[in-house]
Formats: sequence, C-alpha cells, structure tokens
Amino acid sequence: MLCQTPPTAKVGWYAKPVEQGDPDNPELRMEVPLRPSREILVVAIFVLFTSLSFFLIQYDRMRTQGPALDAWVGGVVHGIVPAPIQYRIALPFLLRSIQMHTHISVRQSLPFIESVAYLLALSLMYAIFRSSPRVEEARPAQRFVMLGLFLAATQFPILWIFPWDRPETQPTALYLTALVLLVAGRSKTGFGPACLWAVALSLTQALLRADVPIIAGVAVVLAAAISTPSPRTRLQMAALGLLCVLAGGATQLYLQRVAYPAAAYPADTPRFQLLTNLNPIHPPFHIPIFLTALLPLAFSVILIRVHRLPIEPVDKLVLLVCGLYLPVWVVTGLVVEVRIYVPFLFLASPTIAKVWGAYLLGDGGGSRVL
Repeated sequence: MLCQTPPTAKVGWYAKPVEQGDPDNPELRMEVPLRPSREILVVAIFVLFTSLSFFLIQYDRMRTQGPALDAWVGGVVHGIVPAPIQYRIALPFLLRSIQMHTHISVRQSLPFIESVAYLLALSLMYAIFRSSPRVEEARPAQRFVMLGLFLAATQFPILWIFPWDRPETQPTALYLTALVLLVAGRSKTGFGPACLWAVALSLTQALLRADVPIIAGVAVVLAAAISTPSPRTRLQMAALGLLCVLAGGATQLYLQRVAYPAAAYPADTPRFQLLTNLNPIHPPFHIPIFLTALLPLAFSVILIRVHRLPIEPVDKLVLLVCGLYLPVWVVTGLVVEVRIYVPFLFLASPTIAKVWGAYLLGDGGGSRVL
C-alpha cells in the first residue's frame, strides 16, 4: 500500500495533519508545512547572494576609477565642489578617514560600504514584509506566492543604480527602510528611544541627501493625520515625523549657511529641471525611462484603486513617502537619472509584493482604502 500524506489544516504559520472527514476542513486541502527557520535561511541566502554580487560588480567597475574617486573625496573634504554635491559630506569624510587609518583605497572601501548598506536595507525590507499581518495570517501556499513576489520586487530597482551611479543611493535606501520600520512597523522600540533613533538616522541621512529626511518626515506627519497608525499613536507618529523634518532641515541650513556658504550650483545647471524633463526635443527624451522605472509602483496603485485591495497602515506610509518625493524628483532632478528615486522603489518592495499577491489570490476589499 502506498503511503499517503495526511491532509493538513493551517494554524498560524504552520500546517497540522487533520483526520479524514474533519468538518472544519471539508475540502481536505493538502498543505505543505511552513517552517519559518527555512524561510529565513532561504531569504538570508538570497540577500547574501545579491549583496555579494553587487559588491563584486561595483568593485570591478571602480577598479579604474581610483583617480576620479580620490578627486571627488578630496574636493568635498576641502570644500571646493559645486552644490549640491558639496553638501553630501558623510561618505567622503568616512572614506578619507578609512584611507588614512587603514590605507584601504577609496575604490576598495566604497563598494564595500555600498554593499553593506544594500544588505542591511534588504534585511529590513524583509522584516517589514515578514511582520505584516497579511503575511502572517496567509496560508502557506499564499505566503510562498507573496514571498516570491517580494524577492522579485527587490530586484526591480537594482539595474537603475548603475547609470549615473551615486554612492549615497544604497545608504539612502537603508535610511528609508529603517525609518518606516521604526515608525510604523511592529517594533518594540519605546517612544523615547525611537525619537533618538529618528534624530540620529535623519542627521546622518541629511549629510548624504538632506531632502530625503525632510520629505519622509512630512510623509510620516501626514500618515498620522489621515490614517490609523499602528502600533504607535497619532501623536507619537507626528512627533517622530517632525523630528525627521527638523533634523534634516537644520543640517541642510548649517551646511549651506555655515559650513559651505561659498558653494554654488554650476552656472550651466538649472536649479529646476521640470521644463527639461517635459521637453520632447531634448535628446534623449526622458519620459519612456521615467514611466518604465515607475511601472511596478504605478501598477500597484492602480490595482489598489480599481480592485479596492485593502492595505495596511505601513503600506499607506510607504505610498505617501514615495508619492511625496515623486514631484520633488520630477521638478528638481532629471527623470532620466532614476537612481535618484531608486531608494523609494526599494522601500516599496514589500508593499508591491503584498498588493500583487492580494490581486493574484483574489483578496479584495469591500471599500476603498486610500
């Protein structure tokens, strides 16, 4: 007689055997037991592989860029680089310190720092994904689908990093994921320590790109005003968002008015790029690149609106952060430089996976949620 695997019933993340004829399981569906330790192992291997691959690619790309990287670091450290690059001092000072104390060149330490930031950002994205009630309560097969979509979504932005590569891209993605996890994730961090973390993270990020903590902080304040935050109260979320705005704004003012008052934007580079972005004669025409980069996120928003898919408070915050920064990118930066928006595309990966999973699995809501 052939051995048969008994039917199973889901309990939380797991599945347990059930008896034939169980009234609670009339369809006697076969479920593969889901072991969290194995899922974590697979995700860890995925994160390690992608981070190591990124490091090796960046390391190889920078082998011949030593003089240019040294000139960039030296220029920023001595305050002779045009704005806004002059205000992004965190990495140049860190790289110069590493070079002075360890004799490791910039072309070697920079890809390592970028890769570590990438690894940590992917790990925090998985923490956001894994702590979702929708994911926790899903049947094993449904969870497998969403996990696969999540891992795929984290790779959508990666190719946009290499054209017009900037070293602050991956650290910025790390900041955004850490902030969302701190503010709206199911974190056990108390409000007092959370405030300290929000200020420390935002101050550090402001030395990389000061506009990011300001926009992210505004999004947190708006999220506290228009949605039901969880697990923090509205007042706590608003306070955390305000701290991010103040930290980012104060740092930028200090850099512009005190540290580097002589730094100026290049004469041939306009402060606002909106007309250039909309100019169909400008070679190359940037709109196809812009629309392609935004396709996964835009498709997710369309699914939410058209099919009334329910989303969680953390997803609302993520969409607010991404939505608020989008006009900043279009107005002040070239949309062909997608790497400006790449950190936000990374941040949206868990949300994209859950929305696409809900659509594929037919998990619709009865009312609009946005």
